[in-house]
Amino acid sequence: MGKRDRRYIAELNEGEKFYGFYLVVEKVLKYAKNDNPYLDILLQDRTGRIAAKLWEKAQEMDAEFDVGDIVGVAGAVEKFRDSIQIKIEKIRRIDEEKRIEENLTDSEFIVTTPKNIDEMWSEIWEIIKNIKNPYLSKLLSRIYRKYEKQLKSLPGSMRLHHAYQGGLLEHIFNTVKIAKSICKVYDEIDEELFIAGVLAHDIGKIRELSGKYVFDYTDEGNFIGHVVLGRDMLIEEAKEIEGFPELLRLKLEHIILSHHGKYEWQSPKEPAFPEAQLVYQIDEIDTRLYQMKNSIESDVSEGKWTSKSNYFKRVLYKGENPEKPLDNEDNETRGKEGKETKTDDKQTSLF
Repeated sequence: MGKRDRRYIAELNEGEKFYGFYLVVEKVLKYAKNDNPYLDILLQDRTGRIAAKLWEKAQEMDAEFDVGDIVGVAGAVEKFRDSIQIKIEKIRRIDEEKRIEENLTDSEFIVTTPKNIDEMWSEIWEIIKNIKNPYLSKLLSRIYRKYEKQLKSLPGSMRLHHAYQGGLLEHIFNTVKIAKSICKVYDEIDEELFIAGVLAHDIGKIRELSGKYVFDYTDEGNFIGHVVLGRDMLIEEAKEIEGFPELLRLKLEHIILSHHGKYEWQSPKEPAFPEAQLVYQIDEIDTRLYQMKNSIESDVSEGKWTSKSNYFKRVLYKGENPEKPLDNEDNETRGKEGKETKTDDKQTSLF
């Protein structure tokens, strides 16, 4: 195997042969139409994620590494359905000794929100502190103090939107900023109920998801889901606040239970009053815009239009001079910070 450049995911281009070090996020043994086994893998580094396939000795290699492992990969970048993926030629689990030798710190493999976590957290706390209703203020303060670590670290979802460390906080921050703007237009809205509903709508993800670098659903998440879990958490916290008004609690429960908007979207209830309707719409806005941005940036087809998006079921406009597609914001910069891409004479020793 000849010399190859070491690459971060955001730097990969179709047709390249490369090597690199990545975190295994998903790994499933599958079978092609001809019944040949292959490993379907999702790899991650600090610049993003990419799908990968291993065809040679798939069953044998399945036992050699697991989800959560750091692996050394040598392969080629191929185009598949207007996105790029990796055809793995060689793959090996990287042990602690090799990680130290290559200076592979944990930060090399964590995709994080492009926004400043401390700044978002500070702004959200200012909003909570300015809520005049003592019951809503106490409720949100209890939740945000108790679950600060999870709110700052969990993803917004497993795949659909903001699927990286800090993504949950970013989603909450985006939605509450939109909500504050809406309140300037619609005077008839109960602003504090609305804002509290936005800040509480996804708290169930605290119990639905778990993990540090690789996230997965908890048993509660699989059995129940974040919508009902969030309602349960709200009831638990409200019980600890003496005299919490029943109607106010019921309205907040309804906002959480209806924030997916439609029964067919796993919403136990549909919005029954304006504040609940707005929470659903705002949640949709932030999710859809993230998906549209990601669909445009990940498309590798030539020209100013994407191929037909699987999510939106239509082509999307990339612009007159679309830039190189990235997995998420600032990936190009992230990939070039720290270690520079280089040709490494030692890379064949990985295998």
